[in-house]
Amino acid sequence: MMNNYIKLVNFEVKRFWKIFATLVIVVALAQMIGAVLNSFSFNSRAKEIMIKNQISESEYVFEYGGYSLRNFLNSEYFVLSIMFAATVLIIYVFFIWYRDWLGKSSIIYRLLMLPTERRNVYFAKLTAILLFVLCLVGVQIILLEVVEQIIRSIIPGQLREDVGIFYTYSNELLTILYPETLLQFVLTYGLGMTIVAIVFTAILFERSYHLKGIFIAVLYSAVSIFIIAIPAILQSITHYFYNNELILMTVVSSILALGFAIYMANYLLKRKINV
Repeated sequence: MMNNYIKLVNFEVKRFWKIFATLVIVVALAQMIGAVLNSFSFNSRAKEIMIKNQISESEYVFEYGGYSLRNFLNSEYFVLSIMFAATVLIIYVFFIWYRDWLGKSSIIYRLLMLPTERRNVYFAKLTAILLFVLCLVGVQIILLEVVEQIIRSIIPGQLREDVGIFYTYSNELLTILYPETLLQFVLTYGLGMTIVAIVFTAILFERSYHLKGIFIAVLYSAVSIFIIAIPAILQSITHYFYNNELILMTVVSSILALGFAIYMANYLLKRKINV
């Protein structure tokens, strides 16, 4: 059974890797070109102010601040590139299922007829999404190093502020991508995968019951999101829990929602989708 599951994961990865590779290249180019443009723009603006006010580089840094990787992380080049990558992956969450049903050869029926548990098709798609997300997050770490070297090569040392790695990764967007603790990591990516699982199951409701399935899918999604949000709702009412307790409660509620999603998906794949 495990062998069949691995084959299905490999099948899903192979079907998307070209698009994913293109996505990585686009994000990398956007950030590297953005770093170059942003650095030259800073240099130009700094020189203009220094000439106008007749101040030295050290005086400029003291009054206006120097340039660091943090400046780039707050720029539209970085933020929009991350939003673009996230949007593509969100679209793929839907595309990974509807492509199989709406394609010319209706691949979903061949997948469901394979000599393996049908839930493995569901798990394989979920695993593929997780692998692509983690791979993109890993690539971003490398990109940050590349961008920093670009900044160092353009911004003069006197105008540059070299900040530590902890200060860099305290950026609001990076704290989401790279949580500080293991518990926060489990919550962030576990919650993300739970949301994806809920969307997958909602799609199966729609595919199983068609027009009526849209209403069921919306209702099911609302109930699942409510289950996940229970700790946050309790905290907003009582203000009783510590941060770690709230995180742990959210992990538990997410596990319940994930278990419910998997149970319903398995039921729909076995009983409601015929091939």
